[in-house]
Amino acid sequence: MLQVQALRKIKKKWGRSVLNRYIVGVFLSTLSGVCYGFLPVLAVYAYRGGATVNEYVFLRYAISSVFLLLYVAVYKPYGFKMFIKSIPVVLPLAAGVFQGAADYFYMFAVDRISAGLAAILFFTFIVWVAVWGFIFYKERLKVSGIVGIALALVGLALVAGISWGKISTIGIIAGLAGGLACSGFVMYSNKVQEKQDTAVSSAFICLITAVSLFLLGGVNGSLQFQMSPGGWLFCVASGILGSIALFTFMVGMKRVGSTTASVLCTVEPVTAV
Repeated sequence: MLQVQALRKIKKKWGRSVLNRYIVGVFLSTLSGVCYGFLPVLAVYAYRGGATVNEYVFLRYAISSVFLLLYVAVYKPYGFKMFIKSIPVVLPLAAGVFQGAADYFYMFAVDRISAGLAAILFFTFIVWVAVWGFIFYKERLKVSGIVGIALALVGLALVAGISWGKISTIGIIAGLAGGLACSGFVMYSNKVQEKQDTAVSSAFICLITAVSLFLLGGVNGSLQFQMSPGGWLFCVASGILGSIALFTFMVGMKRVGSTTASVLCTVEPVTAV
C-alpha cells in the first residue's frame, strides 16, 4: 500500500515537472518571437544610417556570438571541448550557414518591401518545418498541429492586410527564400541542441553564421562599414537582442519541439508590424 502511494506521488510530481517544462518552453518560444519581431524594425533604422544588408546581418551575429561565447567561457568552460567531441561538424556548420542565408534574405526583403509583409513571407517556414519533420524524422502531422499552423498563417495574413506597404517582386521572392532557409536552420539546430547544451550550441551556431556572412561580404564587397553613429547603434542593439532571441528559441524548442516553437514564434510579425 505504501509503495503504491509512493508511486502515485512520483507520477504526480513527474507530471507536474513535465507540465512546468512545457509551460516554460511556450513562454520562451513566445518571448523569442517578440525579440525577433524587433529586428526588422531595427534593420530599417540601420539602413537609414547607411548600413548595407550584409553589414547589418553580419554585425548582428558577430555581436551575438561575442555575448554568447563570453557566457559559455565564464559559466560553461568545458562546453567548448565537449561540443567539438560530441557533435558532427556538419550539423552546426549547416545550421549556421542556413541561418545566415535566412537572415540575409529576410533583411534583404525588409529593404525592398514593408517589414510586416517581409515577416509574413518569412514565416512560411513553419510549414516547411512541419513538412521536413514528417519526411526526414517521421514526426506525425497531428490534426491539432495542422490546424494550429493554418490558424497561424491566417492570422499572419490578416495582420499583413493592414501593412502591405511597397510591393517588390524580388523582395517577395527574398522573403519566401528566407523562410525556406530558416526551416533548414530550425531542423539542423534542433539536432545540434539535442546532443549539447543550448548555450554552447547557440554560441557556436552564431559564430559560424557570422563567419559565413563575413566571407559573403568579402566576396561581394558589401562590408565597408561606412555608416553613421546611429547606424552602428542599431546594429549593436540588434546583436544584443538577437542573442536573446536565438537563445530563448533554442531553449524553447528543446522543451516543446521544433514545430510548436515555430508556430509560437508567429508573434514576431505582429511585433514587426
